[in-house]
Formats: sequence, C-alpha cells, structure tokens
Amino acid sequence: MRKMIGLTAFFIGLLVGLVGGAALLAYAYQAAGLYPPDDATIKFIARERGWLKEEI
Repeated sequence: MRKMIGLTAFFIGLLVGLVGGAALLAYAYQAAGLYPPDDATIKFIARERGWLKEEI
C-alpha cells in the first residue's frame, strides 16, 4: 500500500512538473519574442513590403 501511494505521488508530481515546465518554457519563448509569426503577421509584412498583391 505504501509503495502504491509513493508511486501515485511520483506520477502526479511528474505530470505537474511536465505541465509546469512546458508552461514556463512557453512563457519564456513568448517573452523573448521567439514564437514564429502567424499567417496574419506574415501577410501584413508581405503586403507592407510589396511582395503580396491581392487581386479582388
């Protein structure tokens, strides 16, 4: 019984650590501006530079 409680606590800690670490890493990437731009940003930059000509 004591092993089972210890094993359960280990897996709960592992799960919390992985989720918390991923959230911290995502926050650090966002704070540093390292996320790749989304489609709207790419289109805006291309339009501003004259690379994208949208025909209506």
